[in-house]
Amino acid sequence: MTSVKKHYYEHEKFWVDMQPFLLSQGYLLRPRYQPNWIPTRVAKPSFFPQIYEDERAIFYDQVMDAARASDGRKVILKHIESDGNEMDIIKFLDSPPARKDPRNRTIPVLDIIPIPETSWSFLVMPYCREFNTPPFHCRNEFVAAMDQFLNGLQFMHDHNIAHFDIAPQNMMMDESRVVPRGSHFARPRTHTGFSDHMFYWNDRCAVSPVDCYFIDFGLSWYCPEGKDALVYGTLRTFRTIPELSDDVPYNPFPVDIFQLGLTIHKLIDTYPDLEDFRPVAVSMTVTNPKDRPSANDALAHFRQIAATMEPSKLSEQIWEKDLGRWKKLSRLMFGGWSG
Repeated sequence: MTSVKKHYYEHEKFWVDMQPFLLSQGYLLRPRYQPNWIPTRVAKPSFFPQIYEDERAIFYDQVMDAARASDGRKVILKHIESDGNEMDIIKFLDSPPARKDPRNRTIPVLDIIPIPETSWSFLVMPYCREFNTPPFHCRNEFVAAMDQFLNGLQFMHDHNIAHFDIAPQNMMMDESRVVPRGSHFARPRTHTGFSDHMFYWNDRCAVSPVDCYFIDFGLSWYCPEGKDALVYGTLRTFRTIPELSDDVPYNPFPVDIFQLGLTIHKLIDTYPDLEDFRPVAVSMTVTNPKDRPSANDALAHFRQIAATMEPSKLSEQIWEKDLGRWKKLSRLMFGGWSG
């Protein structure tokens, strides 16, 4: 085993050790994570330089893709504490009463698997990708996604849950209609992990509706006091949120508003044709948290702007900032990009 494991990164060994247990539970990991794996490059040396699928590593140790043995469905596995705050919040959000609310845009849980002789469990969730890739085709696609996320934020806040880590990497979409050929977990801009192949997708507007979800509740707060709740703490990735402090208490719900507002700002910076929606982002990121809108008010503001646009404007092609003519032409001609 030692001679095989030298091919892994240290953080990947957990998944190799878990492979037999996960297989017994009906979940298959990629070849790279089989206990007796030998890299294809080693097992089948070639004179011609090439990259093999099993060289695609992950660079985080808490989540992994897998396939369900019963039907081949791709899923995501995440290991979390069985009795921790994250599990409590996830179980509530995935409970039958919560799922009946159409505003619930949190990732469904397909299975919970306790890990024997540990205080941890695996969550099994649908395989998704970041909601903003592949690129948006039109304003309608942006509107559909942000409407879901603002609805989802309203739902969580109405149940006194602050997500506290809202960012594109925690905002997913179901890729099944958009990328029917599927994507590779370690290289999501490819279908199979090979970067020399074209990556194809359908425009979201052509296959709508496309479901969007919030994921990752590891930093979330359940605050029964609601608007009167007070917490402490700073965040590594959101240093510009003014009220964050280890010493001065603050309410966590306006932090969510600010984070989602930052995400909208970044999307508008990427797509200049979305500038009409800037006032929503500006209101959500004002310095004084008491002056920020609630999720309900932000949603109403967002919908008001969208409602003023002609259908032709909502459906017309939009492009990323500074995207060159040849890249535009390539995308229009081939319907994809090189991974």
